[in-house]
Amino acid sequence: MDLDELRISRAAVVTVAQAASVFGVDVRTVARAIENGELPAVRLGRRVLIPRLPLLAVLGVTADDAVVEGPGVGVGDQ
Repeated sequence: MDLDELRISRAAVVTVAQAASVFGVDVRTVARAIENGELPAVRLGRRVLIPRLPLLAVLGVTADDAVVEGPGVGVGDQ
């Protein structure tokens, strides 16, 4: 998963592996960030999930930001 996929996703949460892919880091780095309180997370049994909108906020973007399809072409430009 990359940042554009994260922005357009309708999922409420992402996995630790998906978040690691967006950040370009190892899953252990994301797990440490969750343990340190740097990233919000929801624990469901043994699963750890990260709410998508707060994750976007950590990245400094919103779901409403235009996703670039190509040079100078945004979603709203079609």
